[in-house]
Amino acid sequence: MSSNFITWPAPAGEAPSADYTLEVDGQPVLVYAAKVRQELLKKDGLWSHLPDCPSERAAFAMFDMAGPVTVTVRPARPFATATVVPVRAGIAADVQAGEVRFKLDRPRHLTVLLDDCTGPALHLFIGLPETDIPRQGDPNVIYFGPGIHEIQRLSVATGQTVYLAGGAIVKAATRPGDPGRYNENLKITFRDGGGLNVHNVKGVRVCGRGILDGSLVPHPGQNLIGIVNSQDVRLEGIVLRDTPNWNVIISQSQHVRVDDLRIISGRLNSDGINSVSSRDVQIRRCFVRNLDDSIVVKTLEPNAPAEDITVEDCVLWSDWGYSLGVSYETRSPIHRVSFRRCDIIYARHWCMGVRVCDSATISDITFGDIEVGDLTPATRLAGAYDAIGRLPKLVSLTIVKDMWGKDDQRGRVRDIVVDGVTVHGPLTPTSEIAGVDEDHDVRGVLLKNIRLAGNPPADSAEALGLKCNAFVRDARVEA
Repeated sequence: MSSNFITWPAPAGEAPSADYTLEVDGQPVLVYAAKVRQELLKKDGLWSHLPDCPSERAAFAMFDMAGPVTVTVRPARPFATATVVPVRAGIAADVQAGEVRFKLDRPRHLTVLLDDCTGPALHLFIGLPETDIPRQGDPNVIYFGPGIHEIQRLSVATGQTVYLAGGAIVKAATRPGDPGRYNENLKITFRDGGGLNVHNVKGVRVCGRGILDGSLVPHPGQNLIGIVNSQDVRLEGIVLRDTPNWNVIISQSQHVRVDDLRIISGRLNSDGINSVSSRDVQIRRCFVRNLDDSIVVKTLEPNAPAEDITVEDCVLWSDWGYSLGVSYETRSPIHRVSFRRCDIIYARHWCMGVRVCDSATISDITFGDIEVGDLTPATRLAGAYDAIGRLPKLVSLTIVKDMWGKDDQRGRVRDIVVDGVTVHGPLTPTSEIAGVDEDHDVRGVLLKNIRLAGNPPADSAEALGLKCNAFVRDARVEA
């Protein structure tokens, strides 16, 4: 093995992807399979999925690198062209004799696309070598070594570390005989069974290079990682695959750090990382591909605000919902939220924005240095995936009544800044701003330095494709 990279063998029973093989510096690296865009069951209440429903496929691989490496990808199907995204990475692939080859000088989260097609894509999760690896046998360490393990909602105590070693797959499962909880409003049964409960604790770390998998739990189950009423929590380096509901919830917690988390899910409601009524949350260098909001902020209950949230250097692939922003449940104020230096390589619906469905005021939200990939493939989906009925939006700031809202009154949006956005590719997504009435409006929006399809920065609402309704005040577009 090259001294410049580290990889891990497959556990027994884990079938590799049939779509790709991979080498790094001439040495084989395991390519895993994942389900994405699982077939939707359209019904009254909350849409769902039938057991073993059809899905599209994706592939992913992981390795750490300490120096420059050469990556060689061999797709199983014939192809003519290959693209490595995000564009910001600046990687030009060499295609010869059925291989895709490129050099890599530092860790990144990359995706290989063949013939400008979104599937099956190969996602590469490339990190720095691990440091401060927990010691197996330490009484404060829950250690999962290489192999396949099964848990039923593991509760983590104060001061504990959960470590998933490279080559470990930890599968969340329902408890035997669990009848579930039927929700009459949503007309669906919520199943028990989740991954890690980090509830009412301090000083917890979840880390490693293994996989936390939710495929055994029917939709809609529990979160793969639930951080609730906790402090000083760190999530680092693991993969979350096929969650039955939200991947990660950070609820009413403080001082949470999420670094280099890798998420790939294909079921509805598989939100990536939701910061809910929490304070001082930093989310950095993560990859999220999922079928609902990717990284967003919410407030589910009254008198439980969210503030001081930072999301930076993340890569997003959004098969549904918002890539970045504040969305849906907004029952308490949300302010001082920053999204910066992020890459949205695919978005089906909304790239970034604020969607207020409850009564709170959302303020001081900034988006800066955001790059958006070619959104043309998003126009090719049809059927249930076109249910929202629109082409991708770049910026959407709206106050609406929605099934997820609980309050009788609507809220307000104040002081939103979007400064520095580049959209690659020929499709020029439009933007929208809409309040609901004179008392529940949107005020103080600056859209600045936004480049569409290689054009100079937009200097007017018309150039940006921006539509505002009558309940918007002081919305400016500047170059």
